[in-house]
Amino acid sequence: MTSQDVPDIAPRATVRRSPEPAAARLVRALVDRRHRRWVLLGGLAFAALAAFGVYASVAGPPPRIEAVVYFTPTATDAQKDAVRAACPTAGQAVQEARDHNTAQSSRVYPLRYNVTYASPADKAMIYRCVHAQPNVIGISEFTAGE
Repeated sequence: MTSQDVPDIAPRATVRRSPEPAAARLVRALVDRRHRRWVLLGGLAFAALAAFGVYASVAGPPPRIEAVVYFTPTATDAQKDAVRAACPTAGQAVQEARDHNTAQSSRVYPLRYNVTYASPADKAMIYRCVHAQPNVIGISEFTAGE
């Protein structure tokens, strides 16, 4: 065997591992004077975003809450109109106007109440009146955005 038959084996490069954890390196980089401007700008942006989030959730209008009346499948339009006439607005539970579109949901659920600002007593009056009517299955509340 000659020296030409033996491949040259180069020594392996050793990888040095840092003995400190990543969190310590991050803290050291954040307190470094060279990065102070970017750390302050990032902190200021985070504080502004947090303040805006608190303002939007506290100062914004409440979500719209709507109560929808469910009728039996055999209920006619005249029976649905009778329930609408028998159970008008009660306090802050406001009966919404009938939809004048051709959507299927408007024909199936023609009676809705805006109960966003209604007290529990107002809601109870509406629920009691609606449940006393024939061909009514029930009533459900929906919050906008859910």
